[in-house]
Amino acid sequence: MRLSPELIVDAAVRVAARAEGDGLTGRALGEALGVDRSAVWRHFADRDALLLAVGDRLLQMAVARVPEGLAAGERLRTLAHSVVEVYVAHPYVGAAVACRTTRGPGEFAAIEMMLAGLQEIGLRAEDVALFQRMLADTILAHAGRRAGHAVLPQHLKDGDEQAGAVVQATLSPEQYPALTALSPYLAEHDDDRVLDALLEAFWLAVEATADATRRNSGR
Repeated sequence: MRLSPELIVDAAVRVAARAEGDGLTGRALGEALGVDRSAVWRHFADRDALLLAVGDRLLQMAVARVPEGLAAGERLRTLAHSVVEVYVAHPYVGAAVACRTTRGPGEFAAIEMMLAGLQEIGLRAEDVALFQRMLADTILAHAGRRAGHAVLPQHLKDGDEQAGAVVQATLSPEQYPALTALSPYLAEHDDDRVLDALLEAFWLAVEATADATRRNSGR
């Protein structure tokens, strides 16, 4: 097999989908590609360079899931959910790259989609830039947290859930009145609903800013 960076990233994405802790090792990739592990590092300077390349591929995959023809708000909502879904499906990579800049075509395509959608609303250039950063940070923070949770061993997930229930049941109403009063409702909202609420609040702010811009410009 004649290796290329693209073939290596293809294999790394497949390995990452297994959710194995050290999936992006030369050994694992060599086995997946049927080559000696040293061959991988002739195409990437180190593991971090490979990680960023794989992370950028995940963003390309997320952008490709957004159908054409959607209105701006629905397009950005779909992009947000797509990024989260792809990161969670490749959790070790998703958790590792959520706070990174991949500097590749996937990242550029995602940014372009966000900027173009916000421009369509009629925001000023400086507001487009601000809201794009807000949206990107919101998506990546949510995606990174969910990817990080996905890689936890099941016994830790179960332990956290059981401990949380015990703690809430023993909280003092005098010391934590709001927490004890509202605790029955805290578990009602799953991660997807929380993301939708974040996006709804974001879009309300975008539309309010666009409306104010139009009023001030006399349109």
